[in-house]
Amino acid sequence: MKLEAIRVTRSSQRDKRAERTGSIEAWSPAALGLEHEDSVDHMVQVKAGEYDQQLAAILGSASCWSYSDPDTFAKTMHRRAGVPWNETVALTDRNPALLTDVTAYLVQSEDRRLCILCFRGTGPLNIINWLSDGSSRVVPFFSAGHIHGGFFHAAMMLTTTLRTLLQSARKGGSICEAVARERAMWSDCLRRDPRGCGDDRRRAGADVGAARRVLRPPRGDDPDVLEALYITGHSLGGALAIVTAALLFVEPRLAYFREKLRGVYTYGQPMVGYQDFKDRFERDLGKRLFRHVYRNDVFPGLPALNMGRFVHFGSLYTAKEGAEWLPSRASTRQERTLLGAIGQAALAGIQQEFFGNLPVLNLIPLRLSVADHSPIKYLRVSREGAADIELV
Repeated sequence: MKLEAIRVTRSSQRDKRAERTGSIEAWSPAALGLEHEDSVDHMVQVKAGEYDQQLAAILGSASCWSYSDPDTFAKTMHRRAGVPWNETVALTDRNPALLTDVTAYLVQSEDRRLCILCFRGTGPLNIINWLSDGSSRVVPFFSAGHIHGGFFHAAMMLTTTLRTLLQSARKGGSICEAVARERAMWSDCLRRDPRGCGDDRRRAGADVGAARRVLRPPRGDDPDVLEALYITGHSLGGALAIVTAALLFVEPRLAYFREKLRGVYTYGQPMVGYQDFKDRFERDLGKRLFRHVYRNDVFPGLPALNMGRFVHFGSLYTAKEGAEWLPSRASTRQERTLLGAIGQAALAGIQQEFFGNLPVLNLIPLRLSVADHSPIKYLRVSREGAADIELV
């Protein structure tokens, strides 16, 4: 497990010196390109299960930028996604033997009232992600139905650490400091373990008090501070968002976060589970789940029927080019075969992106497209519904 913690600080020592000498513009956040929108109050006030176009834009932006590095993601959440001066933790776990490679970002607002959990989707060049997506394994989701095995194992790899970070955030603790505590706990035993041999500690230059200097976690009897939690993701990230959200309703140690979950916003998300999984979570999670599908995106119709009878649940929002997200009562058709769907979608994508100006090609009836799965397409549509927010 790799953990990276980023804190977007409000001011530096250079800012303070510049302010005293009257040259604040040189070091002000605006001069450094850190202009920002603050949408935290709005996100906290939205009721659970209430769809919101501004939230769709903010979380769509987060899902798109989750493919970037942690530093860029944290700054994007500050500048463009309405969570200024945030703390962001990137969690990455990779095990090629288990066909799992998963990355998630947990964002905490400066006032500690809001957390956003965003899962990265399938990387275009990540063979492990593609093999996991294409796996036909179906596994039990505890005693709550059956789901795609690749999605289940990927989500579960991060669960223990996510639970630690969320429990710290619940009491208003810094998630960056929670990462420091995790690192102190699992640091090199020779250099850090105060229980080790004294001679070994001296040879390794160990600091016996290192673990004690790490800030203590919030006390269990501290008041709860976290008010709102959102989970989001594009493509594979959307599937992992649903599995993690469902985990809140079956894991007793995460029970507190059930009522704090305001919404799960997914973009181009594939099907996750069978009918029994839908039946179990339709009432609790379904009313907070908002699926977004752009035009003829192929991936919401996968996994294919030859891999199992998967179904969607939650509220569906669709959009065409140049339009905003609109509610839809249409049901997403499950494709018959994986190769047939991907082949047709790839051909349509090539047609759209490289030969779109040839009218004769428009006569070929292709109803699926890989190009429509692009994160930038989802980002642009989300911007249509919240034109006052700078997303790109």
